[in-house]
Order: sequence, then structure tokens, then C-alpha cells
Amino acid sequence: MIDRHNCLAQHVGVGHRHFLGIALAVALVISGPVPAQASAPVTPPGAPQAAGTQFLSATTVDLAWMPAAAGTNPIAAYEVYARRLGWIYPDELVATTTRSWVFVPIEGLRPTTNYDLFVRARDTSGLRGPASAPVNITTLPSEIVPGPPVATDVTATTATISWQPPAVAVERIAGYDLIVPPATPTQPIQIRARTDPSTTSVQLTGLRPGTSYVFLVVVRYTGGTPRSAPSARGAFTTVPSVPPSPPSDLTVTALTPTSATVSWTASTPGDFPISRYYPYVNGVGLGIPNPTPDVRTVTFAVSPGGTYEVYVRAVDQAGITSAPSETVTFTAPSHDRTSPGRW
Repeated sequence: MIDRHNCLAQHVGVGHRHFLGIALAVALVISGPVPAQASAPVTPPGAPQAAGTQFLSATTVDLAWMPAAAGTNPIAAYEVYARRLGWIYPDELVATTTRSWVFVPIEGLRPTTNYDLFVRARDTSGLRGPASAPVNITTLPSEIVPGPPVATDVTATTATISWQPPAVAVERIAGYDLIVPPATPTQPIQIRARTDPSTTSVQLTGLRPGTSYVFLVVVRYTGGTPRSAPSARGAFTTVPSVPPSPPSDLTVTALTPTSATVSWTASTPGDFPISRYYPYVNGVGLGIPNPTPDVRTVTFAVSPGGTYEVYVRAVDQAGITSAPSETVTFTAPSHDRTSPGRW
């Protein structure tokens, strides 16, 4: 016999589930899908500020700017663009650097051409910020600009620097300045050498071995406009040299509660003779180096019961410093000793 009560219950249950399915479908159609959670907006870097130039030449100029404010992501690089005014050419990317507030050489410009230069910051995701205010320049005619300095006969401490004169009458030239361009807008210009109108080379001495140098030449005119014109930059690296060996056999030869004396064996010279020695106590230089290479002992103040570590470096006549000697460690006595002996 069929249980009519159970059949009715099953029929009602099926109908109820069917009704719920229809209701859910209608609700989805009316309300639409559940919206995804909105992500936080990504802010690009700000615009670099206060761009300025130095040493405008026929094909080059130095450009500096204040750093941009970072947006959501850190700043990865700065991009410098050049826009040729009066032309339909697109903006040209002329330099990329990770630095700011330093003078960046912009090269490959055209002589006697009007440009707007501007800078944009790019973050680590590749997002670029707005451009800086443009800096307007007009490059110089190539005939009034000297050639870039070229280094020859380069040694560890010397080099000969020469350049081609501009294509003007020598009577218009007052002289030349060999200049070390400043790295930042706050550094001064260094004039390394000055010559007369007929001299287009100089001998540099006192350079450091294994060091890179950058120079440019500025021609000074007797009158007219411009009064001077810089060349493009020239660079070279001096020859590396063998440094002195480290001093050896450091020994505490005298020790009291208030003073200590340390001596050592001379270093072996490298490519240049030894000039002097620099002692260090607890990692700090004593401030006054030993005046001659023959002086290989130093006396300095200590505190009773204090522990000290001493090492020494040798410096040669080219200014090259040796590796540090082995370190000698000692503790000053807390009371006088009649015979300090050797430590």
C-alpha cells in the first residue's frame, strides 16, 4: 500500500527546492554578479624639480635636477628627453640614470639647435610620472668650440692632455682653461691648468694611480658673444700601481697605565717609495701620521685597565695605502709597572 503521507512530503520537498533555485536565479539576474574588491590606486612618481644646466657646448650639455617624490613604488630611474623646437620630430630619450642632483652629461645634440630638455621619473613597475618644467637651450656653433681633451703618455701619476683649437682666428682667443667639471650643483669648478692662446696641451702631475679623471677645455675669447665656449668631456684612467706591503712585527715596547708605545718593521715599497706610516688605535687614526718612513714607532695615551687594538698602514709617495698590518691587542695596567717589557 502506498504511503500517501510520505509521497506528499517528498513532493513538497522537491517543489520547495525547485522554488528556491528559481528565486536564486532571479536574484542573480536582478543584482548581477558579486563585484570584485577594488584594488588601491597606484600613484606615479612626482615631477623632478629645478632642473639646470652647465657647460653648454656644440653637442653636449650637463643637466641636473632635484629628485622627484616617490609614488606607490620606489623610483627606479630618471629619463632625460630632448625636444627639438620648430621640428616635428618626436621627443628623444637622450639619457637614463639612477641619480639625481648630479650633473648628467647629455650628449649627441646637434650644433646650433634649439632644444627643450625635461626629465621624468620612472618607478620600479615601469610607471612614469609627469615631466619636469622644460629647460631651454641652444647649442653653440661647432666652429667656436675646442675639441675634447685627449690624454696621452698616461702613467700612474702623470698624463699629457691636449686638444684641438676652435676654427677661429687665434687673435680672438684669450687662452684656455682645463677644468674638472663639478659633479653636483653645489661643488665648485676646479681649474686644473690655464694656458695662453697658442698652447693646446698641458702636462698633469700628482695624479693618483688607478684613478679615473674627467676634464673639459674652455676657450676664453677676447670679446664678442659668447665670451667662452666649453668642449665636450674627455676621460682617462691612470695606470694602477703596486701598493706597499703591510707593516709587520707590531710590538708593544713600552706600556704604563697612561701611555703605550708600539713599533713595527718597515713595509716593502711597491712601485713608489714609502712616504710615511699611519697608526690606528681601536679603528681610529691617530690624526698625526709618522712624518718620515724612518720613524716606525708611535706613543699614545691610554686609560688604566683599557683594552686596545693597534694596526698600521704604509703610504707611498703616490698616495697609495697598503693593506693594514696584523693587529696587536693589549690591556693597559691599572697601576704602574717598573718594567713593562715586551708584549
